[in-house]
Amino acid sequence: MKHRALIAAGILLLPITAWTVSKDFNGRMWLAQVPALPGSAADAYSQWTDDGRGSLTPGGGFKSLEDGISHVMTDQMQANVPSQSQQQQQMAAAQKLQQQYGTPEGQAALKNMTPDQLMKLAQQMSSQINPGAMAPHAVSPEDQVQLRKIGGGVYQGHAQVIGDVTAVNTEAVKLQEEWDAAAAPLAAQEAAQEQKLPVCRGEAGEPSEQAVDSLRIQFANKRIALAGEYLPKFAPLVGKMRAALLPEIDFGDDAIAAWTAIQDPGLKQQMSATAHGAENGSLADVGMLETLIKNTSEKAARTVAEKKALEKQAASAKGCN
Repeated sequence: MKHRALIAAGILLLPITAWTVSKDFNGRMWLAQVPALPGSAADAYSQWTDDGRGSLTPGGGFKSLEDGISHVMTDQMQANVPSQSQQQQQMAAAQKLQQQYGTPEGQAALKNMTPDQLMKLAQQMSSQINPGAMAPHAVSPEDQVQLRKIGGGVYQGHAQVIGDVTAVNTEAVKLQEEWDAAAAPLAAQEAAQEQKLPVCRGEAGEPSEQAVDSLRIQFANKRIALAGEYLPKFAPLVGKMRAALLPEIDFGDDAIAAWTAIQDPGLKQQMSATAHGAENGSLADVGMLETLIKNTSEKAARTVAEKKALEKQAASAKGCN
């Protein structure tokens, strides 16, 4: 009784799997597009676009990588959404099944079916709901090799990868906190020195704009130098994260390559979502490495952007009258 109910319910919920198309770029190729960790604040600044008003936006390297990966993932999601005609076909088939077996007579007929008859009915409804679905049949030895590479679409060491990445990110946060702590005294020193600047006569006891801006630029240079000292300290963390992510990235690349090599069209369609899910996982890994580099780069780039804003302000500063 339970066996029959499960098969009957399964008929109504048979999925429609779209045949997706692999992109030319795999995870390793996208990984090669990740901008390098900058070696100086000036290098970091070159990775960003400065609007001149204190706002930085990702430059071409970060933007092209993020847009490219986003487009790949969007294409994959759209490719796995049933078309309107497929949805209509699925609804019509489900309604037909409901009309035929939703009545007391239909339920009685299901109860009287043998397991073989129920399985035949399930296959028949599957072909109606999803014409491209693969009917059960023997898988060739060659395709079996590819199926083993795809597996369930999830890298078996995924939990370890997440643990290693979390550890690296924790180290990165601590290093950023050290950076902030090293920079904190500069604000107090700057304020103290500003109080010692000579004041202009008849200016309510205030120093000139030129003197103030000059002092602030001096301290901006100190923050830039400090950024240059801390950037290299993130290099080992970038290396650790890259090493942690590579096995999972390679798994996704191997899965999509195996899917491409499947010879049986029906089997290839059936495994599409699984293989592309594995590849999308590798692209997400690339994104995690990019985030570490991007956050570090932006922190350093802001020191240069702040100096440039001060220099722009100083260009129109006035001295004492």
